[in-house]
Amino acid sequence: MRRNSYGTKKRRKRKNKYSGPDFGKLYKEKKSNRLGGFFLVLLISLVLGTGAYVAADFYLDKKEAEAEKTTPTPMATATPEAAATPEITPEVTKAPAVIYPDGFMADFTDTRVKTDAKGIYVNTSYLGRGNYPTIDELIDLIDRTELNAMVIDIKDDVGSILFDAQHPLVNEIGSEVVYIKDLPAFVAKLKEHDIYCIARIVCFKDQVATKKAPEIAVRNHDGSIYVDKEGERWLNPYSEKAWEYIVEVAKEAAEAGFDEINFDYLRTSASGTFTKADFGGLNEGKTKIDAITGFVKYACQELKPLGVFVSGDVFGTIINSRVDGESIGQSYVELSRYLDYICPMVYPSHYSFGYGGLKYPDTKPFQLLLMEMKSSVKKLSEIPEGQHCAEVRPWLQDFTASYLGEGRYLAYGAQELRAQISATYSAGYDEWLLWNAGMFFTEEGLLRDKDNLLPKEEEQ
Repeated sequence: MRRNSYGTKKRRKRKNKYSGPDFGKLYKEKKSNRLGGFFLVLLISLVLGTGAYVAADFYLDKKEAEAEKTTPTPMATATPEAAATPEITPEVTKAPAVIYPDGFMADFTDTRVKTDAKGIYVNTSYLGRGNYPTIDELIDLIDRTELNAMVIDIKDDVGSILFDAQHPLVNEIGSEVVYIKDLPAFVAKLKEHDIYCIARIVCFKDQVATKKAPEIAVRNHDGSIYVDKEGERWLNPYSEKAWEYIVEVAKEAAEAGFDEINFDYLRTSASGTFTKADFGGLNEGKTKIDAITGFVKYACQELKPLGVFVSGDVFGTIINSRVDGESIGQSYVELSRYLDYICPMVYPSHYSFGYGGLKYPDTKPFQLLLMEMKSSVKKLSEIPEGQHCAEVRPWLQDFTASYLGEGRYLAYGAQELRAQISATYSAGYDEWLLWNAGMFFTEEGLLRDKDNLLPKEEEQ
């Protein structure tokens, strides 16, 4: 019920006592007796007011005299206008300094402008080949939907560098397989569509450089190149020359206009035999986590001053599993102290059956994502407020994992994609990336109108 401005019953009763009929009658009876009192009050007010004015004037004169004795005479100004309008120094507001651990990059002034990225993976080697999408088709997809970013292969899973690199160390190793002939022009074309450009660089898994430059490879004690049980070769994560090689590729991408460098395979081999390999003595007293975190610190120090952001991909399971993290050299918290963005690969298909109480995680995309993203929030709360902490931007699954077996997977489409995005938002995160190795993304699961954000099925 709307509250009446007339007030409560109690207030009305009290108000009637003074404003009702009896008050009017009493006012008329006493009106004639008030004239003398009126003049008396007026006289008293004049006396008191004059006295107060005189006292105040005396007090101000005294204060001005004291001020003249203590305040130096201001210097003469050049012009009357300057004297009338004193110069005002504008207040300069500085952005708060980024606080990294142990004084790291203490002199770094961050002028970069962040973008909330909603992106897709671009498999550069397959663009336009056979039935695979062309770059123009992917640009059109971004123009039509809520997407605004691309994660583009620059150094791929094999170790090939996919553009014409110029750095002497890169040329010396000779890893180029040129799919992008003019990298700056390629980036400029994307920028015409306001696309946030992320250069994907596979770090330590490398089939090419390990052969051509064995001195930066993980080796066996007999001098041969180490190969894990998956048949993969790895750059030595303790070698600063290996770090330099990777970062020089990143620098060329930055100079070509990319907004961000994304490091994938930011880890060691998960093989149990890896720890028995030969690292040239560079691993003495250091853990795998020391090696990977050390590389990230080096990369951030070299790349952030160039105006690019630095992100890193990590296994989703390391958020909750210390054992998983130590086995591959990834610490969710330590990496987040330096990276601008940390990108956990939380594909439901990649979790073991029964994980988190989910019999088949691939069939529960919303539950799995919400559980992992909430765990991420809790884990990163270990970083004290005021210190640098990476933004979280998960990789989401936009493919069907039929290899899991009947009844253990879902055919991923619009509903499953939207479920993962919704869970990400529910945990308080705003960004995400979509993975599909063939670049066949589910447009029906993406919002269509960039301004009104309408799903496709609601468009008329």
